[in-house]
Amino acid sequence: MSGAAENDGGVPAGVLGAGLSGFAQAAGAVLATPSECREVMLGALSRCWEELRWVGRHLQPYADDPAEVFDHFETARASLERLLWAAGSAVPARAGTAAAVEGSAPAMAEPAGRAAAAAPGPVAAAPAAPDHVLAGEGAERVGPAAGPVRPGHVVPGPGGASPAAPPGDDGTEAAGSGAAASASASASVDDPEREAGAALRTPAGAGVGVAPAAPAGPPADPLAGMADALGALETKLLAEQVGLLPRTPLSAALRPPAGTTTAERIAATWQRVHMALLRLPAHLRDEWRAQARETAAAAGLAVAAEDSSDPDVIVPGLPQGLCAAERIPLVVADPGAAAVGVREEIHHKLGTSSGTVLDLPSTDPRPIWAVRAEQALRLVALDPELHIAVMIEDLPSSLSSEEARLRYRQRLNSLLESAGSSQADGWPPDSRLGAAHALDMVLGGLVHKRPAALDSWWWQWRTVVSEILVPLAECARYERVPKAFAKWTQVDVDAYTVKNSVPGQSGEPLVQWVLWTPLKPKGGAARTNERKGRIVMRPQTPYGWQASS
Repeated sequence: MSGAAENDGGVPAGVLGAGLSGFAQAAGAVLATPSECREVMLGALSRCWEELRWVGRHLQPYADDPAEVFDHFETARASLERLLWAAGSAVPARAGTAAAVEGSAPAMAEPAGRAAAAAPGPVAAAPAAPDHVLAGEGAERVGPAAGPVRPGHVVPGPGGASPAAPPGDDGTEAAGSGAAASASASASVDDPEREAGAALRTPAGAGVGVAPAAPAGPPADPLAGMADALGALETKLLAEQVGLLPRTPLSAALRPPAGTTTAERIAATWQRVHMALLRLPAHLRDEWRAQARETAAAAGLAVAAEDSSDPDVIVPGLPQGLCAAERIPLVVADPGAAAVGVREEIHHKLGTSSGTVLDLPSTDPRPIWAVRAEQALRLVALDPELHIAVMIEDLPSSLSSEEARLRYRQRLNSLLESAGSSQADGWPPDSRLGAAHALDMVLGGLVHKRPAALDSWWWQWRTVVSEILVPLAECARYERVPKAFAKWTQVDVDAYTVKNSVPGQSGEPLVQWVLWTPLKPKGGAARTNERKGRIVMRPQTPYGWQASS
């Protein structure tokens, strides 16, 4: 696309537009009528789309093209994709094709060009594409996107072509009449439209010894390869990061609900993968995010550069409207301005509004509470693997159901209301700290069954929520425990946490997560610590919260 501002012949853009408009009108009439010309037109447009699909915005040599040129390019590619799907699904399989499949009637004549390519003689074996494989029981994918493939599924290669017929039991290529070859090809696919397109037809007047040729048909789902590649990436991620991510069957990925489109599969897998990466150490997260970007780029769905470089983007967006970017800022430089856009429900509970929050003094914690509460609700919606303990005596329970998320929001709203009243009504410092500390347990206590790494994105989010308590604690002559959690001993656990902390994983650090921020009297004051916290810690026995799942 480089140099796209001028075409080689110097034809004005208006002339090109008029020519393309005329082509589109005439081609539409051809595609609407079952005919040999329609077959040729579909084949040519399919090959055109196959050439366009591998172009990525940030791949060379296209990276130097003007942004507006690539925007038009993506629009044109998406329009062609929709046209091919509409043409393929709106027209039923032709009678001649069906007859060839059943072997009950003579095959229809091929166009002259295709008939000439088939020479009489012994049946010619179609050349096998190197990156294709017909998956059987226990078969593995061969090609660029490694990973398991379900039995009977035809894996398209980079060019999108169908694989050659599989060899017979004796190791030879499948041979015989056009009808027999058609049955073999049809049995290798699991999509009715692809079966129709895969039927082989014999040129008119030719005998059994003529090599069958596959007609041009509607293209395979252009997004199927991306969906399979993302599924393979997710499987690899769960297998390699088993210490932080549970290796449980992902029913949503393996058995999508009836009616789930390929685009919906891609969006769901893309989101699941990136939400899982928030639990990994920073360097591993960066490595896996790069792999996800490469997977998308290989399918012509390059991630925008700003999403890749913005530290606030936790789920990058995908082009063509497949997946919207998700932003959760960890650093909030201006809490008041950030709180303006928070949902009104949160403002109401805190005793603020989008019109008054900017007028609050900088020492008032309500704007940052509003921002973090909005973030917490969004994270709960994005990550069904989150758990929470809304009461101090509870073990963390799953937030995967709508009912559980509703209970969480109700408890959060109740504590927001109490904390907001403590600020608006001028409660004593110790009472304000008590309300804020109770809110910290529900606002910042989100946790996974296998807690995230202590240098993960999630740990940073837990830390910034805990930091809201710092000025309130100072006013009440308390402070956060300064000792790093990685250096805690059992003595620290006994001194700064309640007795019913949650057992975590064996063999891991002593402190694995902070459910409730531990505080202590400031300056070593000899008084009872009424602001202890709660943690997930290495279990004393092999039985505990982890063992219950």
